[in-house]
Amino acid sequence: MSKIGRPMKDAIILDNSPSAYMLQPECAMPILSWYDDPKDRALTDLIPLFIQLSKIHDCREALTRFVKNNTVDMNLAK
Repeated sequence: MSKIGRPMKDAIILDNSPSAYMLQPECAMPILSWYDDPKDRALTDLIPLFIQLSKIHDCREALTRFVKNNTVDMNLAK
């Protein structure tokens, strides 16, 4: 992730597999798999949270507050 040349404070890794973000867990936003579910809305449901994250200086500080054990605690995210 650090190889893309963008500031890590502005990067979020959205993935259903913890192995995808194990090297930068502070940038991780876990999401449930959507395979074979045409009604899946997990990404759409995260839009308000992403809007709020776009307003802060370093998203890593916020993510580590509400992402625990590869799970997003939406109560803490508010």
